[in-house]
Amino acid sequence: MAHVNVNVIAFLLMLYVNVSVQDEVDYSTLLYKLEGKVQVTDSSISDWAPHAKVIVDGGRFFGFIKQDGTFVVNNVPPGSYLVEVSSPNFVFEPARVDISSKTGKMRARKSDVLRPSAVTALPYPLKFKANTQANFFTKREEWSIASTLMSPMVLMMLAPMALMMIMPMMMKNMDPESQKEMEDKMSMLQGGGNSLPSMEEWLTNMLGGGSSKAQPKKSKKEITKKNRDRR
Repeated sequence: MAHVNVNVIAFLLMLYVNVSVQDEVDYSTLLYKLEGKVQVTDSSISDWAPHAKVIVDGGRFFGFIKQDGTFVVNNVPPGSYLVEVSSPNFVFEPARVDISSKTGKMRARKSDVLRPSAVTALPYPLKFKANTQANFFTKREEWSIASTLMSPMVLMMLAPMALMMIMPMMMKNMDPESQKEMEDKMSMLQGGGNSLPSMEEWLTNMLGGGSSKAQPKKSKKEITKKNRDRR
């Protein structure tokens, strides 16, 4: 009975020592390994694994992918890392792995560039699945009526035509004097006369709403004669 008690006490003592040693371990100085598996559902490319690799933090650490899709990245210290799969044939969604410096535990989550604070947990070891096959070419734009109508040259041709259709409707709502003045100026432009009105004069007449013509300047003799008649 005493021998059994001694064995129990020795076992408890060893367990206590192991727990104490584990509590004293500094996890911040240890190096860890990132593990996972890469899956490709497209069977048209069978030899994709030798041409792909796992990149951690843009190449700070990296690991190669085995034929069965598994990978291991060794000697990774505690911290937060962006894990990506680089492949010339497929596109994979990246993941972020956090290694705690206090406990040494690993936590995987989605990498959201638009919402960095959002946490969507992922299983660990990591599992990467190809979303789609990489496309390095852009499809040639096909001809369409909409793209033709929206071209600058067509718009430059349509704008005067639309103006010609709108002008008669605007002239119907104008008063007779303004309408006559507009017709005179249009006939002057069509006739190719040399005395074309300036833009400033045309805008002044249009915005002023009147068709008053500029009075000719009187000569000095006429002014002198007019002053004598008043006297």
